[in-house]
Amino acid sequence: MRTSLLLALLLCASPALAQTPPMPGPSAAPAAATVLSAKSGTITYHLVHKLHKFDGVCKQPEGKVRILPSGKAQVMVRAKVESFDSGNSNRDSHMKETVEAARFPLVELKATGDATPPATFPATVERTFNADVTFHGTTKNLDIPVQLTYESATSIKAKARLTLKVEDFKVERPSLMFVKIDNDMPVDVELSFAP
Repeated sequence: MRTSLLLALLLCASPALAQTPPMPGPSAAPAAATVLSAKSGTITYHLVHKLHKFDGVCKQPEGKVRILPSGKAQVMVRAKVESFDSGNSNRDSHMKETVEAARFPLVELKATGDATPPATFPATVERTFNADVTFHGTTKNLDIPVQLTYESATSIKAKARLTLKVEDFKVERPSLMFVKIDNDMPVDVELSFAP
């Protein structure tokens, strides 16, 4: 009798078990980020003294950008202080001494912002990136307007101008004939990124 009852219950339950949805399989792996490297570019600072103006150029900056599937970009750019050239070796030596290049050998920028590619190429878009700039051992946070020119989704030229205040980075402004250079130091960054 017990066996008959058990068999009847199993037979009644079988259609219900047959309708149970299958167990879900493993979820799809998240999309990978795109990593691009700086292939060429320059970083140029501009300094002004009442008697003259001069620029220093780094032609060997290093940089990487990581673009997440959401379009958010994480950027890292750095340059060796020793690599800036103003065309005057005496002035460059004095500048390197002033900014303590041996103690603080790098200028670094770490930024985040929107780098969602446009719908068509080529195209140029204006974006704002939030950046931490480290110079002379001091870090300052800035919002930087950036112009991005897309040749493709993975070939991007970035241009930006930021203005650093020399004294904000604990650098004593050099003097010439008892007059100090201006505190504002505009910096132009131009980089081309590709895989």
